[in-house]
Amino acid sequence: MARVCREIQERIEETREEAREECRNVSRTITETICSWMPWPFSELCNLVSRVITEVVCNTIWVIITIVSWVTRVVCETIFIIDWIITHLIGIIEWLVNRIITFPEWVICQIGVNTGRKNFRICPIVIADAAGNPVVPLPDIQDQINEAVRIYNQCNINVIASPITVVTDRPHLANAPGCDAGGYFGEDRIELEHLSCCQGFTRVRTCLRFPSGLLWPRHVLKAIWVDNLSSGHLGCYMLPESYILMTANARLDTLAHEMGHAGDLLHEDDDNNNLMFTPGRSGSNLTNSQCCTLRTSRFVTIL
Repeated sequence: MARVCREIQERIEETREEAREECRNVSRTITETICSWMPWPFSELCNLVSRVITEVVCNTIWVIITIVSWVTRVVCETIFIIDWIITHLIGIIEWLVNRIITFPEWVICQIGVNTGRKNFRICPIVIADAAGNPVVPLPDIQDQINEAVRIYNQCNINVIASPITVVTDRPHLANAPGCDAGGYFGEDRIELEHLSCCQGFTRVRTCLRFPSGLLWPRHVLKAIWVDNLSSGHLGCYMLPESYILMTANARLDTLAHEMGHAGDLLHEDDDNNNLMFTPGRSGSNLTNSQCCTLRTSRFVTIL
């Protein structure tokens, strides 16, 4: 939606400039083809009248286009705000309900009772630049996925990734908003939220997870690779979004780290061998308590 609104605004601006130039051409044409042939002082009077008329017409057109531009912007911003509120409200409700439902399992897990193997399904997406080239090479993405598979195996969790999807029609998303206050309310975040690696009815079903904390299936976690983040981080996740971001300079375990945040893990400050330690961790271990939190998070399911 943000991209469509941006394109509409750009087209309106182009139309406004074209209208102004066309008005000038009309005034010039009248002066050259009609007024110049009249004897003085009629030629001067003709020039004056033509300028007044064209200025009135041009300014009227300018005002109309400006009003259309303003209305379009208001409508787009209103739609964006409504979309943002609904998306985040649903996400918060889902997160809260899931935590309530899975609390008994979390308690059982904390005392050492294993409830079986679970699945952490992700939808890997990479943004392409204007030339259509992925900003992160696909083999590098696959290496990060393989590393996440290895890391989460210690929590008895399968990491299952869909085929990598390359988004070629939105190069502006390669420079993504960071996980800070400014980025949280950015229009591009809603556009990132609505990306999917499963197009079509039959494929969409493979990207849904259930149970989800709601009465209906929800999209699996989207792992999106971009060129850079405005905040300068290598990756980020912000609750209650359904996607994580990794940059072209991400570490091998950045995907697993951000998946941890999506699974409700916080940063670890004491153990530099822990996956959630930052910056400069030297390992990718997870504690039993962290595994329990992950296993009962909304993106980790039994299906």
